[in-house]
Amino acid sequence: MAKIPILKKSHIGDAIVGTVTVFGIDILIIFIALLLNTFSPIFMSVVFTIGAIQLIYVLPLLWWSIKRRVKGFSKGLLLGAMAIATLNFGCFLVTFRFFSTGAR
Repeated sequence: MAKIPILKKSHIGDAIVGTVTVFGIDILIIFIALLLNTFSPIFMSVVFTIGAIQLIYVLPLLWWSIKRRVKGFSKGLLLGAMAIATLNFGCFLVTFRFFSTGAR
């Protein structure tokens, strides 16, 4: 009798869903901020602090996914949150460098 190989359950699909969820909510937050305050200081503060603002929804989603034992979704949430925070930090450094040298 032929043995059927045991396949490990892949969490790649769940991780992609978690990452897309974070990106989608971030885009939605930026879009709402853009509708409410077009290029005002409040809008710019939302855009430049999206890495910190995402903690408001990422931590409860992460807690929920860990509680329900959805490992792939949890990994995707963390991956998406880290990617957005890294992008946010890079934009902050570029902006800080631009304004610290003086706009000419």
